[in-house]
Amino acid sequence: MTKPSTSAIPSSYCRYRSPAGRQCRQLACNASLGLCEKHAGSQFASRQPDDFRKILTHDTDEFTTALGIHNSISELYKLLAADLISARRAAVLAYIANLLLRTIPIVQSEIDTDSSKDPVRVAVDFGDLPRPNRQQPAAITAESSHSS
Repeated sequence: MTKPSTSAIPSSYCRYRSPAGRQCRQLACNASLGLCEKHAGSQFASRQPDDFRKILTHDTDEFTTALGIHNSISELYKLLAADLISARRAAVLAYIANLLLRTIPIVQSEIDTDSSKDPVRVAVDFGDLPRPNRQQPAAITAESSHSS
């Protein structure tokens, strides 16, 4: 008489293989994909990209105002916090939103042809980026001339 096997059937394991060639040891939760929860991305499979588009573009004023872009970024944050969108995709969308925010004043100045207004100036603030000490080379040459 044969004993029933207590181990899982090899085909019931996740079929994901790491770049090193190792197979995932978790049981497959999705039989059609043959992947575990981690690798199947069950949250992503249940959502269609159109769902994200609707969420991210709702109440955005066609991305022509800072408030509209703010609303989209807020929804993006909620999707990322709920782990419904990948961090990489969220980063790309946030970068695009940043570009849109930067171009709003320029686009509005092109649309508004009133010549009495000053042209829009785009100022870039580099914050606390380290800058070269332009006074230091002069001090070094002065010290070298005294030592000789």
